[in-house]
Amino acid sequence: MCGFVLLLNRTARHRPPSHPDPCVALAHRGPDADGHLDLDGGSWHAELHFRRLAVVDLASRSNQPFGTPERGVLVYNGEIYNAPQLRELLRGRRVAFTTEGDTEVLYELLLQPDAPRLLDEVDGMFAFALVLPDGEVRYGRDRLGVKPLYTASDAAGRLVALASEIEPLRAAGLAGEADPVAVAQGAMFLWTPPPRTGWQRIRAVPTGTMLATRAPRYDEVSPRWRAGPTGPAEDIGTAVRVSVARQLRADVRVGLLLSGGLDSTWLGVEMARHGFSGPSFAARPSTPAVGGEPFEDDAPYAARVARRLSLPLTWVDLDVDVLRRIPELVVATEVPFGDPAAVVLLQLARAARGKATVLLSGLGVEELFLGYERYQAVWLLQRFPAWARPALGATSAVPAARRYRGRVDKFGRLLQLGALDWSWATQAYYSGREWAALSPLVGLDAVTERHREVAGTVLNAGGTPLAALAECDRRLFLPGLNLLYADRASMRASVELRVPFLGEPVVAAALGAVAEEQVRLGDGKARFRAAAVASGVPQFVARRPKTGFGAPVRSLLREHGVRLWREVRRSPLFDDVFDRRTADRLVAEHVQGRRDRGLAVFGLLCAAAWWERNVMAGAGRITDVLSGYEAAAVG
Repeated sequence: MCGFVLLLNRTARHRPPSHPDPCVALAHRGPDADGHLDLDGGSWHAELHFRRLAVVDLASRSNQPFGTPERGVLVYNGEIYNAPQLRELLRGRRVAFTTEGDTEVLYELLLQPDAPRLLDEVDGMFAFALVLPDGEVRYGRDRLGVKPLYTASDAAGRLVALASEIEPLRAAGLAGEADPVAVAQGAMFLWTPPPRTGWQRIRAVPTGTMLATRAPRYDEVSPRWRAGPTGPAEDIGTAVRVSVARQLRADVRVGLLLSGGLDSTWLGVEMARHGFSGPSFAARPSTPAVGGEPFEDDAPYAARVARRLSLPLTWVDLDVDVLRRIPELVVATEVPFGDPAAVVLLQLARAARGKATVLLSGLGVEELFLGYERYQAVWLLQRFPAWARPALGATSAVPAARRYRGRVDKFGRLLQLGALDWSWATQAYYSGREWAALSPLVGLDAVTERHREVAGTVLNAGGTPLAALAECDRRLFLPGLNLLYADRASMRASVELRVPFLGEPVVAAALGAVAEEQVRLGDGKARFRAAAVASGVPQFVARRPKTGFGAPVRSLLREHGVRLWREVRRSPLFDDVFDRRTADRLVAEHVQGRRDRGLAVFGLLCAAAWWERNVMAGAGRITDVLSGYEAAAVG
């Protein structure tokens, strides 16, 4: 698990003197070693910079940049879990290995004539850049985008740099202007749909691809690999056992993030079968739980599961005042982003760092096996005739219990929309009418364009609305939200986060079924849940409600929102992108208890902090207000 920067041509030759090592900004991704290499082909020039977090084959022989100018040089971030099997395959082709690491396996695989076919056999998370002797650059990411990779291009569209994070590209002056559409998306969804990043000239590399561009201009990009269909699907239980066994391999200590939910408990069950005895880490709030929050305390479940599996449990007492941590969240996630779950994982990873270098997480199950409530909503919506939906939408005007009001309102809005719009509307924190008032400068079409594009491709090919939503989540939501914050939060603590439920065997088991087979009304991820119980997950876990990471955003904003908003609303963001008076009304609705707008308001606070840091040239008044206020214990 590492970080790298590749600079090309003029960008490499004219780096600012104040940044002799572009990877300084990535030191948290690789505290164990660094490496640098200049390659000059006369008409082209490349610089490779690297930071290493040593996890497999800890010896210096596996340091990067890896390779030779005569064959090609690789920088790579990730882990290849089936490296032993691929090593044997390559040995059968007379490849001789000098290390025990997976870096050399990927390097030799990429140099094979049939590298695109072989990439389909890789089970791992990876982002890489390979510079060949003639200056050609090949770069790519794993199927689901577990590992990040960004490109920077100049005004003429020429590739000038690649990096594991955005900050080195910004520091080199390669970002261009801020992208107001991405900022608007960050407020609408609390995350930024890729490939947008918040900057005009920086883009996320598409998931599941290897691309190539030739020296000396680097102005044309051609596809060399696109992740093909998954391999033969095994039953879910077998797939999970294979994936967990592979991802337990490491030359450093491995730990478990245990919430006591279905997914992390199944990981614990499988890890215990392999003799795992800890460490395990569970979060609990440092202050008493409060009312008015839509989540259940995980701590009692985590404690019960740990006793059941005889796992020693390390408690991480969370500072749940996520409002004070918004500036840190903005720095860590880099793109316009507003999900408080990232703050929770930041604290967990930092607490675990001294006891484990690798952490296994249950992340990704909801997207693969359709566990979110929105899947059940669309599953139900597509059963209604199109002509009947608008009339049924009137049910949103019927009074409902306060705890269900938000769900009823959203379902009523969905009934008024067509199937193409369900893909974005199920994830939006504003209706179309609300958005028109809040953001007159960035229209709804621009904000939802990427969702419509992905969903439209599925629908036009004859797929169902549920299949379109599932594809949007795999292509956009998973890499743009959950995998992004998982990578940033763990790597900020120099910890490798592995996600066994996104291993190739499990992906094959998930995609081997049509979307409608995954969902039952009132029972998301039904197939996965049944397999978990059959594999030994206890019923008290299998039947508990899903709540996700909990942070008392709603309560904190009702307590402190007026004081904080008085300062935050002065941000130029509410001149340049959003309407200040509309934002005032939204905040007032929540603070006065008239409607739950907690996460939407949190998103506006994050957007203002992002704008200040990245457009207004650094931390300032808003950062001071958010990070410096003293919040009384919420209760």
